[in-house]
Amino acid sequence: MRSLALALLLVSAAAAADDGHLRGAMQDFNEGRNARAALGFRAALDTAAGADRAQAEYFLARSLERLGFAFGAFFHYAAIVREEASHPYWLEAVDGAARAATELRDDVVAPNLFEKIYGDRLDRLPPERLAAIRTSLALLSWRAGRYEDAVRLVRLVPEGSAASPQARYLTGLLQQRTDPEKAVETFRALASLAGVDGALTELSFIALGRTLYGLHRYPEASAAYEKLPRFSRHWDEALFEGAYANMRMGDPGAALGKLHSLHSPHLRDEFVPESLNLTAILYQQRCLYPQVRAALAEFDSEYLPMRDQMKGLLQAGPALGEYWRMLSVGDSRLPPAVQHHLQKNERVSAMRAHLERLDREAVRVRAEAGLAGSALKDELLDAVARQKELSEQLSGKFVQGRLADMVRLIDVLQGDRELIAFETTKGEKEMLESRFDADAQLASQRLYRPAMPPAGHEYWPFDGEYWPDEIGFYRYTVKDACPAGRDE
Repeated sequence: MRSLALALLLVSAAAAADDGHLRGAMQDFNEGRNARAALGFRAALDTAAGADRAQAEYFLARSLERLGFAFGAFFHYAAIVREEASHPYWLEAVDGAARAATELRDDVVAPNLFEKIYGDRLDRLPPERLAAIRTSLALLSWRAGRYEDAVRLVRLVPEGSAASPQARYLTGLLQQRTDPEKAVETFRALASLAGVDGALTELSFIALGRTLYGLHRYPEASAAYEKLPRFSRHWDEALFEGAYANMRMGDPGAALGKLHSLHSPHLRDEFVPESLNLTAILYQQRCLYPQVRAALAEFDSEYLPMRDQMKGLLQAGPALGEYWRMLSVGDSRLPPAVQHHLQKNERVSAMRAHLERLDREAVRVRAEAGLAGSALKDELLDAVARQKELSEQLSGKFVQGRLADMVRLIDVLQGDRELIAFETTKGEKEMLESRFDADAQLASQRLYRPAMPPAGHEYWPFDGEYWPDEIGFYRYTVKDACPAGRDE
């Protein structure tokens, strides 16, 4: 079995072919002159054949990796990986490609490469590397809807590996479809696991809340959503979905309090059109029709123009790369809330990180004095530029799809809004026809202070001014203007 402990590998120049480029490159590599080694290996590729060429291919990638050129290394490792497994450095190239992909934050190109060569021969990789590859392939399968493949792959990721938390999260998502009670256990365990990345913990609480909601366990769902840190990336989702759970458990005061936080100036950049329809529904259930109409009017004034702006961009049909550039700071083609919503998407964040790494690599290649004036430098810059163009197109296609989804969402919500408006008009008409005095009924009711936690909280009425330390802790007490015996 070939050893993969390459960090300690020293290759004797005597073992190299008589080719002068290769002998000199091996000596430079062993003595840490990485730029000179890379140039030598690249020159050897033009003259060497057979085992010598294979050696030059592999050690060119190793030299580029040592120089910190992760994409240049990946490019050359991948060229070996695509060859037959008979290549003498094939397994080492798979290992190197996986290392480089991790550095590049690449969750598209590398997984597709590994999917083509996945099989028993990868079992000889270091366990941590194999676990990472299997997790990336499971994620690729899950996104493509190949759920059985994803299940098979995550089961092969060992507990305790660095990739295990991500694999467990995917396991929970897969269990949501077939065994939601088991998914609850998975997400609860992952959310409480020490040492897990904070972003994954947040996603686990969100997934836990959604699973519990689907099981009609609304108080537990609400409690799960409340675990998310205030002002964290997904807090807006937790506030909205938690409000829905509160409504379903018969606690409109808690639901309206969460929505009040969500509509505060501190969260004004969030894209939350569903929240206004939910606000209208909560008020309509208590025949508070002026408040219903106010929420619907806010939906019309805020989100219908956003939808029309997004529709106009989609209909104009710009190049895919332009959709990606719409997320750049200072680009005003998208409404701020839409741009912010897309910028904080996990996949968009990963795409941005990948592109930023490509930009940094191009800067480093240009600055490497040892490659000045060489054909290798031009080849590396050309490869980075082509990868960046491809990545921007893929990212732009993703953004285009999300914009279309957001337009469809607002269209659906507008249809719901029309139903709410119709029911509101009908309710107002019935009150007029029956001469029911809603104002008198409201005046006869008292507003009670909401229940207080046993310790650590103070109470004061909201006076129109928002304070950061209050947001997330609002709670309404709600009167009911509905006539007695009204059907809900």
